[in-house]
Amino acid sequence: MDSFLKVLSFYEKCGVIASMEAWQLYRTARNLAAHEYETNYAAIAEHFNILHEWLPALYRDATNFVRYCRQTLGIEPETRDYEADFITITGKD
Repeated sequence: MDSFLKVLSFYEKCGVIASMEAWQLYRTARNLAAHEYETNYAAIAEHFNILHEWLPALYRDATNFVRYCRQTLGIEPETRDYEADFITITGKD
């Protein structure tokens, strides 16, 4: 856990993610969506509406991560199978 927090701190300093706190919030929300089997449909709708509001920040962070990997680490995907989808979804390449 400590090592991962150091990675998040590093990415925050490099501008890959907006903040460690925001990233942890996004991850918690994702885990809740993936693992909670809520039957309160109003709560489900509220959860997904919040996720929808976060989309611009999530897309920004994803784009920043891809850019960091390319420019700083020289890492590219093995294939470009999903590149067009990524660009379509995020609006950035």
